[in-house]
Amino acid sequence: MPEERRKIEAKIEKLLRELTVAQQCSLSKISSYGYTLSFVRTTPDGKLAVVQLDDSAMTVDDEGEIDHHPNIKIRD
Repeated sequence: MPEERRKIEAKIEKLLRELTVAQQCSLSKISSYGYTLSFVRTTPDGKLAVVQLDDSAMTVDDEGEIDHHPNIKIRD
């Protein structure tokens, strides 16, 4: 189990390095509510960080703006 956790933490660290400073600051704020970074999607407008908590998701754009109700489909 500890090895699996280390792999997940390494994956998250790698994803965090891809983000802008503004995105990292916003993620820091919402992570206190339990949201975790799931993946980063590249869009024509830049990178979009997708965070999840249970069945809910939010996105954070390059400017650090948080969309609490994104129009995004998440696969199971």
